[in-house]
Amino acid sequence: MSLTRRLDLGLLASVLVVMLLLAHGSVVLFDYVLRDYLTERLREDAESLATLPVDRDDQVRIDPLRLRASFNQVYSGQYFVIDIDDTIHLRSRSLWDHRLKPVEGDTAQIRQGPENQSLLAWTGQYHRGRHHFTITTALDYSTVTRRLDWLRLCIWGLGGVMAILLVFIQRRVIRLGLMPLEKLQRELAQLHEGKRMALETRVPDEIAPFVDELNHQLERIERVLNRSRDGIANLGHALKTPLSVMETQLARRELEQFPDLRQSLHARLDDIHRLVERELQRARLDTGEVSAAARFQPDSDIQPLLDTLREIHANVTFINDSALLSPLPWDRDELLEILGNLLDNAGKWAHGLARLTMSCQEGRFVMLVEDDGPGIPLEQRSRVMGRGTRLDEQVTGHGLGLGIVEQIVHHHGGQIHLGESNLGGLAVTVELPTPCRAEPLS
Repeated sequence: MSLTRRLDLGLLASVLVVMLLLAHGSVVLFDYVLRDYLTERLREDAESLATLPVDRDDQVRIDPLRLRASFNQVYSGQYFVIDIDDTIHLRSRSLWDHRLKPVEGDTAQIRQGPENQSLLAWTGQYHRGRHHFTITTALDYSTVTRRLDWLRLCIWGLGGVMAILLVFIQRRVIRLGLMPLEKLQRELAQLHEGKRMALETRVPDEIAPFVDELNHQLERIERVLNRSRDGIANLGHALKTPLSVMETQLARRELEQFPDLRQSLHARLDDIHRLVERELQRARLDTGEVSAAARFQPDSDIQPLLDTLREIHANVTFINDSALLSPLPWDRDELLEILGNLLDNAGKWAHGLARLTMSCQEGRFVMLVEDDGPGIPLEQRSRVMGRGTRLDEQVTGHGLGLGIVEQIVHHHGGQIHLGESNLGGLAVTVELPTPCRAEPLS
């Protein structure tokens, strides 16, 4: 779940809980205030009833004309019950035949009334002369309850609308707040493609230490990689020079009388060549994958390679039939090593034509090198992938080309296939997994 969605759900849940509590609290508060207000009205009604006239026989008489009209209307919603000396029981005509019990205590309470009415009732004690009055007054509270329920629903609805509105506002605020991270993501992609060496986007203070530390680590890694590359290059030159001297020494005439010794030393030198190339290549693979300084850019890196090969193999025409590609997330030297070995082999064996095709196919980067040479028989194709294997000793080289190519390709999780070319010779296909894309030709 994304951070935005988590914040949205958290805000939505918080607002709904607050609105539920607010709705319940508001209704409870309004109910308390209304009950307190209506209790005063009930008390005033009871006090007015306590002033009913007493005749000469000390009897209480109720004159309907002196009562409020609602007390004489059946089930009007306003009622009273008067108990005198616990012997005389009088009640309003509005109660009809419903019995209303007195309320204990000095607070109003809800009682069940006629016609399923909810009554708010209050009972007061009064003395007049020698008589003791217990007067209970009540009014219909059902309307108030329905209004409070409606108010609760309104607050809930308003809370829901406010929650949705706040979620949209929060999304906008989050989007604005995360905008520097989107720029940072684009810079990281450029860093991966080798277009920049550090992150420069201004980010919030909470993220700034992370970006600063990342820049520091990138700088440190780049220094380490540069030192490793320089060391590898120096080691390669240092080893190849004495090996070349030894090969020259083996060609001297003094050793012609020892053919077995010369052949044995040549074999040992070839073994040393293979070991040196293998270890140097492995070191380059280990240090080259994280470097962002020099990524492979097909549109600018291929042409110099082809120009060099045209000078070496002057009798071969090299054709670049590749699509226009965006920069690829691999080290330039590694890709040029692959293409250089494949195109050099094609130039050695071609009768007059070699062709390079690079394209993106369903998330894969595909390199196809073809020639019009004799090709390789099917039963011998697996042999040439081994280091030092040469099918024709008349062609110069140590037999390391396809072995080095295979190592680099497998290091990047790719595959290499040997097949027949439409030109009549060998076709070598290299596939590397990558989200590459082809640019439209202008």
